[in-house]
Amino acid sequence: MMHPVRALHCFLHILLFSLAAASVSTATELDDVDHQTIIIQSQGVRLAGDLYKPKGLKADEKRPGILLVPGWGGSKENLKKNYAADFAAQGFIVLAFDYKSWGQSEGPLVPVERLAHTEEAAVVNLRATHIRKVVNPYSMMADIRASLNYLSGEPQVTSDNLGIWGTSFGGALSLVMASSDDRIKAYVDQMGPVNFGHNYKDLAIQMTRQMAVAMARGELPPFPDPEGRKNPGLKGYPDWSALKRFDPMAQLDGLQAPTLIIDAENEEFFDRSKNGQLLYETIKGRVDSRYIVYPGKHYDIYKGDNRKAASKEAIDWFVTYLKTDSGT
Repeated sequence: MMHPVRALHCFLHILLFSLAAASVSTATELDDVDHQTIIIQSQGVRLAGDLYKPKGLKADEKRPGILLVPGWGGSKENLKKNYAADFAAQGFIVLAFDYKSWGQSEGPLVPVERLAHTEEAAVVNLRATHIRKVVNPYSMMADIRASLNYLSGEPQVTSDNLGIWGTSFGGALSLVMASSDDRIKAYVDQMGPVNFGHNYKDLAIQMTRQMAVAMARGELPPFPDPEGRKNPGLKGYPDWSALKRFDPMAQLDGLQAPTLIIDAENEEFFDRSKNGQLLYETIKGRVDSRYIVYPGKHYDIYKGDNRKAASKEAIDWFVTYLKTDSGT
């Protein structure tokens, strides 16, 4: 019987929708907004983050906050100029971050040898493997929640008046957060493959369960590694068992936040009629929502007129649904 990790290579061609967003064209200059680097704590791991504020914001002024959620292998660096700075220049406080084990964030540590027993927390010296580039939606959701909590705790942010914007894989993860946290008052999904049940239908559940069993028994590494990646176009190391279990569309009953959905007309990585379009058709009768399609393929949304138009639509959405202290 083929090893479950090796058998997965035949499914990779349908899963490339999860690739990171490409770098985008120049927009608002960083000199036009205030920027600081921050550290966010998530499950004992330090995440690298960037906080952007309107230029010259006074200490006693409060503004709505917006969390930017990157894609599968995406980086906060890709969001710096063309989204974070644009949104901050319009009066919002914006946070972008790298997932654990990606970009400038730290990753989990796996000790090489077993640790000595101790009843209480203790400082130890150890040799460990620093885990990198793992794609696990449950771990990523913990990072998103930690980042949202950090943003909510920023003194100049209206803590219960937040927006969330996610692109590509991050758009799907953001749906779960928007459906489960009432601090979020507006959600923008940019090309999110939200329907995992459809997108991963060809990934056999029995195979992914075998993988989970093998990991629990120490027969596979505790985190996915290069052995599980057979397509050079797929960044990072997917936890297929976690991806198979994860289902953003199952959270829709909790979605109350006004929702803007942006898709590419000729999306090549997933069927948009079963993802963004289906999301819109499902919620449009009970949630303020809008569905916009731009010409071109997946990465065309990050370039030229498409990027400018999509960014403006997102900003307008947040301006409409996130209220400042003055009510404007």
